[in-house]
Amino acid sequence: MAFNFTALLGGMASGLSERIDIEEAKLEKAADRAYTRSEQERLARRAKREKEKLIAEETMGMLTSLGYSEDNAAAILKKGNVASKWWVTQGTEALKKGMDPNTLANFPGMSGTFNEADKNTVTETVNAVPTAATAATPEGLGSITEAAESGTVDIADGFTLNLDAMRRLYGVPEKTESSFSARLAVISQNLARKPNDPKVDQWKAEQAQLLSDLRTMKEQERDDTGKTGPSFDAGSITSHVNEIRRGALNRYGFEVGIDGGIKNMEEGNRHYADIAELNVASQLNQRNTGIDDPVMNHTADGIRNAAIANLTDYGYSVKNKGGAGTPIDNASFVEGVKSGKFRSGQVVTVGTKVIVYTGVADYKTGNPFIILNPE
Repeated sequence: MAFNFTALLGGMASGLSERIDIEEAKLEKAADRAYTRSEQERLARRAKREKEKLIAEETMGMLTSLGYSEDNAAAILKKGNVASKWWVTQGTEALKKGMDPNTLANFPGMSGTFNEADKNTVTETVNAVPTAATAATPEGLGSITEAAESGTVDIADGFTLNLDAMRRLYGVPEKTESSFSARLAVISQNLARKPNDPKVDQWKAEQAQLLSDLRTMKEQERDDTGKTGPSFDAGSITSHVNEIRRGALNRYGFEVGIDGGIKNMEEGNRHYADIAELNVASQLNQRNTGIDDPVMNHTADGIRNAAIANLTDYGYSVKNKGGAGTPIDNASFVEGVKSGKFRSGQVVTVGTKVIVYTGVADYKTGNPFIILNPE
């Protein structure tokens, strides 16, 4: 039998063709599968983007509805969904407590990046004010919580603040003012309780800036409406008082405990504490200049009047015991004041007047002394 080379080639060609067809079919199926996977991945990526866009839009809407500005909301969104949820929660809590979340976000102590330090600033400020319904007491922030309930707060020896009466008479701060009030209260408590903390200068700078910003805001309010509303709640005011009082008492040699009580008060130095109270009233008045909060004014006047009443008793007690010295004339007294002749707490008889020299300029009279029996 002759070898049929042509048939062989034909058979080989036919087999090759079949194998090519098979391989092409395999390649087509593989290509189809590859296309399907690619399309699925593309669709999955698009779905993910759409979901993320929807979440971002919803979160943006939530943040702006809480009061955050669009710029602040956009900066928060950049921190991611978890961080955004945190700021939504804090904003909601702030609104519950009568504060403006956007005001908190714009405080001078904030970096604007909504980082962990910013979170801590907002947390301590929001937590400083309890909800009125629960009147919870945040640890270490006792005096601030007093503003959450009705009743009376002891501000100074001989002066108390009736919270219900103050609210009925003057109303309560708006959300923006409440935010300033809460932040200033936290700073005052930090300064009072941690006088040697490395952040003291930072706190003082933030406090000064907040008071300046509040003055600017109240000036604009007066220009627009001709009047201003309250800026501080009672809890914030007591925090200011406690901060200033601690510094004033320390200057007169008193040791002040964590609760604000004087550790080394004695019968012979009590009048120095009252003189320190005049300093407290003066500094409260200075902080309130340009803000004109009525409760702060009332508090400063109440502390001043109580101190004057106590120093009046002290002055007459010294005079009755013969400790007022020989009477001098008015010119000699004026010269003695100018030359620094008199010491703080000294009782002097000027003509028929009994005078207690305090060394603290009274914000109402400008005098560094109290006349006990003015004509």
